[in-house]
This record gives sequence, structure tokens and C-alpha cells, in this order.
Amino acid sequence: MPDKKLLSIAEISRLLEVPESTLHYWKNRFAQYLPSTGRNRQKRFKSEAIEIFKIISSMLKQGHTAEDVMAELSRKYPVNVAIDAQGPELATPAAPAQIQQANLEPAIQLAAAMGTEIAKSINEGLKGMLSCMPQGAISEDVKACMDKATADLNAQNESIAGLKDENIQLKEKLSIMEAELVRLRKDRREMEKFLLDKLKNVTK
Repeated sequence: MPDKKLLSIAEISRLLEVPESTLHYWKNRFAQYLPSTGRNRQKRFKSEAIEIFKIISSMLKQGHTAEDVMAELSRKYPVNVAIDAQGPELATPAAPAQIQQANLEPAIQLAAAMGTEIAKSINEGLKGMLSCMPQGAISEDVKACMDKATADLNAQNESIAGLKDENIQLKEKLSIMEAELVRLRKDRREMEKFLLDKLKNVTK
């Protein structure tokens, strides 16, 4: 029976609609559970790896830690043995020093987004629980803590909205400056042409 098609990170990125940089981070972090062959740029993944990448994505989006994901993968899948031209070798996660900063940034952004969503969910859940409690059963300290958490969350949302507005304004200013630069270049060319014509007339 012919071997199933091996997939590159780029192909998996298109299939799962996940950035390649994020997949590279997951590939290094959970390497021992991703069935693959080859090394470095020549590494290719078996089709079974797609399901594992889906589990990783789903658990991280739900707020699980990398350790939680590792435990779940160890429960469901065997440790992967990566095979290349030099023979079998046990795949191990890359050391932190080997993970490029560019690969970490998407993970940091994802963690920040998950943190915001988790905070919202916890806040809404606590509000629902407290609303069901009889009057007088909620201490002033709990109320103050809830109010502060709500205020902090609202301030964070306002800050994000402010940054978006500033970004739009900067883009508009940049567009105006680019148009002005084009105009100045045109004026310079016309001035150069004018001066050259004058010089030609003088030297005749």
C-alpha cells in the first residue's frame, strides 16, 4: 500500500487556517506527539498530525495551559519517532533558545486574547451567581472586588478602542504625507527642468 501524502507546515496552515508561525511554535512544543519524518526544513507530517494540531488549537483557545495539552496528548497518542535518512530518532521538543522570537509573538497574542475572554467569562459568571444570592448575603468586599474587576475590564476595552482610533488617524496622516511627498517630487522635477532650460539659454 503506498504511503499517505506527507504534509508541510505551509499545507497544514492552509488546511487549518492557522498562521505558519503559530504552527511552528506548536510543532516545537509538542513535537513528540506529532507523527513526522525528516528534520528541520525537510520535516513533513503524516495526515494523522492534522487531528493533533486541531486538539492543540482547541485546548489553547479554551484556556488550557501547554502542560494541560501535553497531558491530554500523552493520554491519547504514543510518543512519535521521527525518521530521516540517518535512521530513527526520538523527537523531543526544541529548547527555548531554539525558538525564534517571531514564533513566540503569535502565541503571546493568542494568550492575551484568551486572557481577555476568560476574564469576561469569569466576570459574567460571577455576576450570574451573585444575582441568585439573597440580599445581604454578599459582603461589601466582594462587591468592591467585582466593581473593580468590571472597571478594569472596561478601562482595558476603552484603551484598546483608543489605540485602534489612533492607528486609523496615523494611517490617514501617513497617506497625506505620502501624497505631499509625491507632489514635492513632482515640483522638484519641474524646477530642475526649468533651471536646465534657463542654463541652456544662457550658454547659447
